[in-house]
Amino acid sequence: MRHVILFSLSIFSIFLYSCGVDEVIPNSSGGVDGMITLEEAEAQDYNLMTPGYDIQVAIREDVNADVDNILDILDERAADFLECQFMMNPDIGAQEFQIPSGDKVPPLSELRVFVVPINFECDAVDKNVCAGIYYFSADLIIIAKEGFARCGTLPLWKHEVGHRYGMAADHSNQSDFEPCIDPPDCPIDLIDIVL
Repeated sequence: MRHVILFSLSIFSIFLYSCGVDEVIPNSSGGVDGMITLEEAEAQDYNLMTPGYDIQVAIREDVNADVDNILDILDERAADFLECQFMMNPDIGAQEFQIPSGDKVPPLSELRVFVVPINFECDAVDKNVCAGIYYFSADLIIIAKEGFARCGTLPLWKHEVGHRYGMAADHSNQSDFEPCIDPPDCPIDLIDIVL
């Protein structure tokens, strides 16, 4: 019984952290970055491209990471998500793809991604702090390199790609995307649940 309760609390904890939370999320760098607006993100120079999907990327100068590693992670996790979610060859990300709702999603080469260091203030559905956010109208993702404590680099990337491929902004259909959007290497324990 104890394991069931801990598992339920862990899943609930991941849900709270998915796109943002109303309170400050701890992270390995500490603190929360200021507001990052869509306008600020659109003004970036998207002069980097991932090696596989040619995703257009801008990495803020204060992100402490190897650029090539970031670009590889974006491609690898996008491929993981697509293969998991649609049970097809992940090459579908290189072309226009019709999702089950009937909407057509452009190739990943049309997506822009702005990588920032840590959680940031945002204006999302019921959230004011985000570790990632997808702007449907601009086909643009702002993603934190360190979204929350002990969860590695770009932990919510697959979650935000999920939004691009049909997950609603209010997460009303999030269950249709589990476990394909789960953060990798994110140990959940009682400390996380309490926080």
